[in-house]
Amino acid sequence: MTSATLTVKGKFDYLRKSLGLEEEQIVEKRIPSPFDYKENARVMIPDDMPPIKDTPIERYTAELAKYIRHIAVKTKGRMLVLFTASDMLQKTYYHMKNEKSLEEYVVLAQGVSAGSAARLTKQFQMFDKAILLGTTSFWEGIDIPGEDLSCLVIVRLPFAPMDDPYTKAQISLRKERGENAFQTYSLPEAVLRFKQGFGRLIRRESDRGIVFVFDNRVDTTKFGKAFLESIPSAPILKGKQADLLEEVSEFFKEG
Repeated sequence: MTSATLTVKGKFDYLRKSLGLEEEQIVEKRIPSPFDYKENARVMIPDDMPPIKDTPIERYTAELAKYIRHIAVKTKGRMLVLFTASDMLQKTYYHMKNEKSLEEYVVLAQGVSAGSAARLTKQFQMFDKAILLGTTSFWEGIDIPGEDLSCLVIVRLPFAPMDDPYTKAQISLRKERGENAFQTYSLPEAVLRFKQGFGRLIRRESDRGIVFVFDNRVDTTKFGKAFLESIPSAPILKGKQADLLEEVSEFFKEG
């Protein structure tokens, strides 16, 4: 098997257990990425956004739309915003459509704008100043190399919804075994999805870009470390909006 998302925190343990191969003799090899993430990527974690779990969705999406607007001005669009829920995506989209400073930008949203994921991706690449909002299918499998995509926004850590039948069955199974379902299933699955999302940004050696992670749990919880320890080693910057936006400007000025 070959994939960029076989490990969690640098180990194959979760995959081996999922496949029932814990006792088997397996050759494991982690091959270093050819991409220079330390030079060509930055991870930014805002610390002045309201907590995503405890804030009403209308207020949170309004704040998120304003923040994305400020980033878009610095990056001239070229931004993919990944959501885990359609309702949050749609509310953010409508807030953004009402932003006068985004009138010259093309804003595309999965489930709102017409077309499949592939069609929306092509449309996104056609325009100089474009912002693409996506959910499930945009976390993996899309390829937007070069300057067409310079900024990735991850709105929320991609834990599977608890009312999903498959997720409920997996959690029940682990509880029956006496396992901690969060540690043995929910967390590693979310980490793998997070890695897939992160991988949308740098697609070839000459690519440069910035990742914003708006879910402050990545920084304020113990389990949040698992996400940051599982992605390539890029500089991580935490701070207030003005400081992070200044870093964005400097990053692209250097590039």
